[in-house]
Amino acid sequence: MKKSISKILVAVLVCAALCCAFAGCGNREQILKIYNWGEYMDPEVYEGFEDWYYEQTGKTIKVKYKEFDTNESMYTEISVNKADYDLVCPSDYMVERMRNAGLLKPLNKEIFTADKELYYDGLWDMVNDSVDPGLTYSMPYVWGTFGIMYDSEKVEEEDVADFDSWEAMFSEKYKKKILMKNSVRDAYSIARIYDNTAVLSQKSNGFTDYNADYKQALDSIFKLPDSDEQMRANIAAAYDRLVKQKSVLLRYEVDDGKDDMINPDSEPKLGFFWSCDAGYAMEESNTLFYVVPKEGANVWVDCFVIPKYARNEEAANYFLQYLCTATVDDSDEDFGGALVAEKNMDWLGTSIAVKEAMLSVKEQLEADDGSDEDSMFFEAPEGFKEMYLEMVFPPDEVLARCAIMRDFGKFNFELDGMWIDVKTA
Repeated sequence: MKKSISKILVAVLVCAALCCAFAGCGNREQILKIYNWGEYMDPEVYEGFEDWYYEQTGKTIKVKYKEFDTNESMYTEISVNKADYDLVCPSDYMVERMRNAGLLKPLNKEIFTADKELYYDGLWDMVNDSVDPGLTYSMPYVWGTFGIMYDSEKVEEEDVADFDSWEAMFSEKYKKKILMKNSVRDAYSIARIYDNTAVLSQKSNGFTDYNADYKQALDSIFKLPDSDEQMRANIAAAYDRLVKQKSVLLRYEVDDGKDDMINPDSEPKLGFFWSCDAGYAMEESNTLFYVVPKEGANVWVDCFVIPKYARNEEAANYFLQYLCTATVDDSDEDFGGALVAEKNMDWLGTSIAVKEAMLSVKEQLEADDGSDEDSMFFEAPEGFKEMYLEMVFPPDEVLARCAIMRDFGKFNFELDGMWIDVKTA
């Protein structure tokens, strides 16, 4: 009888151990759970936090890092499944949705001591004026614009001016040479911008003065209008425009379009791209150019937030402080003494929110004369370096014609339905 009981007890203990292994049981205060986009942080960065946290607090911590593929799948994990991640990284409009749904905890400003001056010029104001007043719940992490990327070796020199306008994305001139992002919010946005070209031109004096009236008109495209009737009319207009566009497209793409653009033997000449993906492609091919069209575009900002069901708020706030202000250990031959944010930016290959890291990288790129074969500027076409710097470090004149995308609230479902109808039309 004792032998049987012993066997049962051993079995129970083994099962319990296995459950702990898969469920991650243990002292939750010693675990930091991060939920982020794929390939969105240098593994050495989040692994390095464990030593830094011990130095700051005298406490041990283990980072558990998991990736998601869409804002919506992440939202379901938090809102429906009540997953206890301590940090997640939604895009701007999703920050607004989560804040409005009561799914976020405020940042602890005594631990995370960032102020407006921490962030790249204008970034704090853009987030503050749109999705998170006072940045109470969010820390801007990675950001950029969307625009048109084209291959300078596949177009005639006299055609380059075409890509300064969204009209190129709808033009018969480039029929079956255009890639379009398979994204309802982005597709809706450029359709509405294109349909409002005349208004935006009038407000900006022919796209020469991106003033307050212009900015108000552009902002209105990225947020809910005053009436439901107007929003439904906007969705219907976007549907008509996007259905017409289908005849000139090569195809829709999500993430593999940049690989097509890199391949010199591929068909596309141009496409809709986020600046981060454009930057990735340009590291492989310096014949690619990127432009934010004159009519206007989107500034996207992915932010870290602390979800409602987080169980280690303290470590989460320390991690935010670490990302923005900590320095890399001197043992790192390439980045010893530099900001963690700079090391992370180098790994990401795109714009990051921390101003000091951005300025340091910009200085290095400006000093790069392209003489080294490993430089992305080596044997680059005329104007490539200047274009690349403007893409990664958008100047005021570019940001003046950009706005942050907002949450469309109860119309998200109708937008999704519109996009399905477009693709099946």
